[in-house]
Amino acid sequence: MSVDPTALQEVTKKTLEDTQEKINAALTLRQAFNTTTTTKNASITLFALDAVGGPIKDIKIEFYLAADAAATFTPAFYGTRAGDPVTFTVRNIPAIAAIATPGANARYFYEFGDLGEGMQMEFRVAQDNNGAATVAIDGVLTYLA
Repeated sequence: MSVDPTALQEVTKKTLEDTQEKINAALTLRQAFNTTTTTKNASITLFALDAVGGPIKDIKIEFYLAADAAATFTPAFYGTRAGDPVTFTVRNIPAIAAIATPGANARYFYEFGDLGEGMQMEFRVAQDNNGAATVAIDGVLTYLA
């Protein structure tokens, strides 16, 4: 008895497509909000996620700087494996540009993409040594899980 390789490939492809459709249908849009302040010469973690129980998809982060901040802000995504939480490294792909002296009510939007199962990520914003001692920052995190 022989198996037609083309037929087997088609069955496998259909099974994978059906599985992906079920996973996507089970995902729910989630949002998180954070209001905090940046501090001169420091970095704050605006959001953090872990995908220990399964992948997290379509991660988007938006944040607002309410004041005219005469400072430079550097946003960055950091990532690590869930079993290695102390080894966060920068994962900016593509690179994220620094924000020099944003105007009042400045809005910034970033897409991280997907976070694979067993991974963790942080979104940090660093302020240089210029401008106000603290600057209010409001963030919105949106993702599918």
